[in-house]
Amino acid sequence: MAKKRGSTKLTKRERAEAFFGDGAWRIRGFKRLGLPPIRLSDGPCGLRVSVDEPSLINGINGNLIPATCYPAPALMACSFDEELLEEVGREMGKECRAHEIDALLAPTCNIKRNPLCGRNFEYYSEDPLVTGKMAAAFVRGIQSEGVGACIKHFAANSQESYRMVNNSVVDERALREIYLKPFEIAVKESDPWMVMGSYNRINGVYACDNKRLLDGVLRKEWGFKGVVISDWGATSNYIYSHNNGLDIEMPGMVNRKKDLFWAISNGSISRENHEASGLRIQRLLERNLKAKSKPAEPFSALNAHELAVKSVVKSAVLLKNEGVLPLRSFNKTCIIGRFADEPVICGGGSSKVNPAHPVSFLEAARARKPDVPYCPGYDFIDDRKNPFLMEATDLASKSDKVILFLGLNPGVESEGFDREDMQLPVEQRRLFDEIYAVNPNIIVVLNVGSPVELPFLDKAAAILLAYLPGQGGGEGIAKLLLNEVCPSGRLAETWPIHLLNVPSFGYYPGPETQSLYRESIYVGYRYYVSVKKKDTSSIRPMVAFPFGFGLSYARISYSDFSLSKAEISKDEKITVKVDVSNRSKFPADHLVEIYINPDPGKVFRPDRYLAAFRKIHLEPESKQTVIIELNYLDFAHYDLAKKRLAVESGGYAIELGNSAMDIVSSKRIKVNSEDTFPSMQYTLPVYYTPGSDGFLSYDSNFEALLGHEVVIEKDPHSPPYDVHSTIEDISETWIGKILIKKAEERIGSLEAADKLLVRNFYELPLRCLCMDGIKPKTIAAIVHFANGKFIRGALTIAFGSGRPKRQHKKKRRHEETAEAGA
Repeated sequence: MAKKRGSTKLTKRERAEAFFGDGAWRIRGFKRLGLPPIRLSDGPCGLRVSVDEPSLINGINGNLIPATCYPAPALMACSFDEELLEEVGREMGKECRAHEIDALLAPTCNIKRNPLCGRNFEYYSEDPLVTGKMAAAFVRGIQSEGVGACIKHFAANSQESYRMVNNSVVDERALREIYLKPFEIAVKESDPWMVMGSYNRINGVYACDNKRLLDGVLRKEWGFKGVVISDWGATSNYIYSHNNGLDIEMPGMVNRKKDLFWAISNGSISRENHEASGLRIQRLLERNLKAKSKPAEPFSALNAHELAVKSVVKSAVLLKNEGVLPLRSFNKTCIIGRFADEPVICGGGSSKVNPAHPVSFLEAARARKPDVPYCPGYDFIDDRKNPFLMEATDLASKSDKVILFLGLNPGVESEGFDREDMQLPVEQRRLFDEIYAVNPNIIVVLNVGSPVELPFLDKAAAILLAYLPGQGGGEGIAKLLLNEVCPSGRLAETWPIHLLNVPSFGYYPGPETQSLYRESIYVGYRYYVSVKKKDTSSIRPMVAFPFGFGLSYARISYSDFSLSKAEISKDEKITVKVDVSNRSKFPADHLVEIYINPDPGKVFRPDRYLAAFRKIHLEPESKQTVIIELNYLDFAHYDLAKKRLAVESGGYAIELGNSAMDIVSSKRIKVNSEDTFPSMQYTLPVYYTPGSDGFLSYDSNFEALLGHEVVIEKDPHSPPYDVHSTIEDISETWIGKILIKKAEERIGSLEAADKLLVRNFYELPLRCLCMDGIKPKTIAAIVHFANGKFIRGALTIAFGSGRPKRQHKKKRRHEETAEAGA
């Protein structure tokens, strides 16, 4: 009798294993099917491969292997160079293969909503088009080397404060046009292996439970065929999540195999859902197997380092230059500022890299001029007298020019918490003033991950923005200052003058449980170009440097800006053409920016938004014709009634800009559409005429935009508590005090511990304790104890399972209806 062959698909029991991680950094493989596991690594600044397993209490960085540290995405996006991002992706893919990494948890596709977000350095831009294009290019690059990409964090994850429990209350237009758009571009243009669900709730529903987004938008609308994984500990209820579109819960959890098999067997996770999810996971494992069969390209640490340097010189932004740059040499020039010798090359958290070959600016400068004078200028501490002040001013007084490095101290910008203000350390601000008193020829180099206020803006002779430049930052900055390479970076985000100028000022990040996105579509430059100043004489400028801005040593000019037609209808395209000339002796890269400016209509729109861009290279004394195609849907907005992109008929200007606030040429076009729209101007006046006072005082407008009242959630520090309550919420209960005491026994005083570690601990939902080996029933008992139900807690420990309750069909329908209404 012939032996019966085994199934070629995952069995029910195998699915129960596949639905959660194999430890911290692996997706489970299956020997029976010849499918190896998938080994994961964090990104996107480089490989963050930890020898140790992460711990909720001991931190996430562990013992990291050395790897190439590329510039942070905040800087890379300023290149506006898709070819460069693809090249970096390819090189990172080679390094992944060399370290036997199968997939990288990168890139990030989130929008920079506010400069204070602690993770802004890891995000590309405030603009969805730029973010999506940069992410798609990076994914194409890394996946071309047989390494998968996982785009994250899906979606509306634009703050770190209380990220695991916070509710992003955002209107549908803003969600579609701003926060989902980058993911859509990346999914459609690069076919990533995976998408990672974020921690936060979106209009009341946790991202990893959000059937409308995971199944409806991501899969059905966009056609995503890959796997959705959770961020580490982001599932609020694993039964809901697996029913609503999540494939894999990360990381490996206590008792999950047993509990998932129970849920699959009794129908808590529907057959349709667990079979579809099992097939997606199996296809992912097969895709990985096929990719691993491709011979790996050799990895060269030297080539990777050179690319890291190249990325800096193509991305750093020259913000100001009053003739002091470029330098001919470092003769008669001094270097001041500890960042010149000890740069912050990447931010904190899961994207932190152990750089294989970091080179400081001081090293790079002294390789060219060994005796260039240097003074630290300040310590990375603000609360004591500066011991270097006199030495720095004396050195500056003896030099023709001063290269002054300023930035945010190490540990200030990180995953896990947001900044409290936009200010540079007080000692650095004082240092600038003291140096300026003896030498006004100050070239400021900024080492920050996000915009800061620049009180010295009018005084500095030049400002070069390096963001967090990776291990090649020192060499790249030296090349730019000496014009070994011409600066070509452009700002991928607006730099406001003050924090109070930011459209979300006053309500960002919001209270512990709720963040209101009152500004809607007016994020970043969309707000600044649309502000209606009633009394312009009494309003100070709001922007220090606009989106798209950047200077060059080359003299670039435009001519013959034209459109292929003066009218466009559905399914048609229009061609934009312009001649770009380099009238200098320097070879230079240059960014061509094309904006659309709609005439006022019945639908509120920003006064200008980026429609297309192209980075080109120009040889000295040369000219190049640039042709860019615009589609009909480039004129569209998301219409709530039609539940699709729609175009309003009328006049539009196609604009050629040096930035979002510097338009050099404009052509008119008529757009024809059969769609009609009602005007909402009387119910939403602030969105038709946004003012310089932002959106803090316009709750009625925001509620009208949402279509419902904003429900103020209960104080999370008061009972009743549940598994979503945080350690901080229950810190005053006896069980909360015990948990804090246990944590201090393991790491010492929380007051003296790393800020990221402390915030991660205090803001940790109780449900996530299972990542540290605590059983679900123990977590359930902790909740009962916090609520004062001691007998029930004791019985749960003795006889309970800690499993979530089965999701009844009636409740599931209710939640889906609520999501549809949102």
